[in-house]
Amino acid sequence: MASTGLAKGLASALGGGTASALACSALGFGIAPTIFSVLFATVGSFLYYARVWIQGYYFDKRCRVDADLTGKIAVVTGGTVGGLGYAAAEILHKMGATVVLTVRTAAKGEEAVAKLGGGERASYELVDFLSSASAATGAKALAKKLGRLDYLVLNAGVAKGDTAEMWMANQVGPFSFTELLTPLLVQTAKAHGDVRVVAVSSGAHKRASIDFEDPWAPTGPDGGMLGNAYGQSKLAQIMHMRELQKRLRAYKGCGGETAIRCLAMTPGFALTNLTPAVPAPLLPLLWLIARSSRVGAQPIKMACVDPDVPGGSYLSNCYVKPAEGKDGCANEPEQWAKLWALCEKCAAEAASGLIYTGKFP
Repeated sequence: MASTGLAKGLASALGGGTASALACSALGFGIAPTIFSVLFATVGSFLYYARVWIQGYYFDKRCRVDADLTGKIAVVTGGTVGGLGYAAAEILHKMGATVVLTVRTAAKGEEAVAKLGGGERASYELVDFLSSASAATGAKALAKKLGRLDYLVLNAGVAKGDTAEMWMANQVGPFSFTELLTPLLVQTAKAHGDVRVVAVSSGAHKRASIDFEDPWAPTGPDGGMLGNAYGQSKLAQIMHMRELQKRLRAYKGCGGETAIRCLAMTPGFALTNLTPAVPAPLLPLLWLIARSSRVGAQPIKMACVDPDVPGGSYLSNCYVKPAEGKDGCANEPEQWAKLWALCEKCAAEAASGLIYTGKFP
């Protein structure tokens, strides 16, 4: 009768349903509990190691730094509710910062501002990084209306679609946007110090390379195009931040580590509203393996408020981690400068309509 009692207890713990019925039936008929133990351990181990392989770490770490950001201003691009940008904006807003989100539609902006609680510390600006004109207009509007800019989080981008759109939305548009806001960043750094520029990159940069001949339609190391387009844009973000850091340190009053820091980070595999749709039966598995948007945003928080993180760093799971890229190109200063020149060329091409006419007005 012991097995029957165990079965009833297990059924009660599981809260009824199919799983508890199967457990009750199995144990009631004397099937050895070790079968279920082995099965549970096997499935659990698979999920555990699958998650470690995907995320790169045994445990998800959170940034425990606390700070009062009252009076500071953050611009977070790609602030749609449910996404990584909104999660980062929410964290900074709760710490006291005034937050301006960039979104592609007024409806998304109003939803995000309302969810943040409205008021004077939350607003939005319409910016579409697929449009060089929109990126420029948005940056100029922000530079005009903001008295300072302490945190610029470059999160907006796309993960699928046309290769040229990936390059434009993930790197060229944000590059131009950042250039137009740099005077305000420098002004704030000189007056107040501790300014941060943060690019949301990805582990996809690891095996990527920059196609300096045609970044709009890149050919990857394996000869493929689609596989390298996203990785190329994410690699470029890391190199962009490192070259920007180098250049800003040359500004009078912006040297050292206390005035301005430029960083890149990866959220890992985070389940957001941008995650591609998957079959319903796979959702529980996805939920177990993926991070939430709030956990994925923890390295953004670290990049913004940790007093000890070095400028030019690449962060993963709230650790400073070596960046990669083909042949370690993310760590080569001459490659950063080359990438900068390429971005200037691409920004001019997109703005003038010399290529891909009509796609990037």
